[in-house]
Amino acid sequence: MKLLNCVEFGNPILRLRAKKVTLNFLKSKTGKTFMKDMLYTMRKSKGIGLAAPQIGKSLQIIVMEIRPTPERPKQKQKGPVFAINPKIINYSKKIITDWEACLSLGRIYALVPRPKTVTVEYYNQDSKKITEKASGLWARIFQHEIDHLNGLSFMDRVKDFKSIMTSSEFIKRVAKKK
Repeated sequence: MKLLNCVEFGNPILRLRAKKVTLNFLKSKTGKTFMKDMLYTMRKSKGIGLAAPQIGKSLQIIVMEIRPTPERPKQKQKGPVFAINPKIINYSKKIITDWEACLSLGRIYALVPRPKTVTVEYYNQDSKKITEKASGLWARIFQHEIDHLNGLSFMDRVKDFKSIMTSSEFIKRVAKKK
């Protein structure tokens, strides 16, 4: 597997709407290799989600995986899941504000308000159409990564800019208390 380069905040591709992916691409050797490389890159970068635009490809592909990290040491494993051409079809009215970071933003954290639950439609890596209701951190990751596919950053959703901090400060001040 190959470690792909993450583009950083300010790169124009992060502000574009990503292109839909064809099912033929998913079935191709190129598509399968690309998704394996995405997963490998996300894990090596210590992320829990990665969208194709973050590695310089304008494609509607995201990969997500919850596992313990230094920032969230008590998390239980979930995934990995690939979501191709995902779209949120329903949002809960209840909004939860929680911490987010991004591989394209150099591990900067901030408080971001998002709906507590979402219902998402997508194709998995086997071209099967999935409808999934997600809540908690899983819902937050879906929303964060789908934002990337629509040219948005979590910083576009921050309401309190005084909450912004580096990863090391987050670990010292927030993660240890969770």
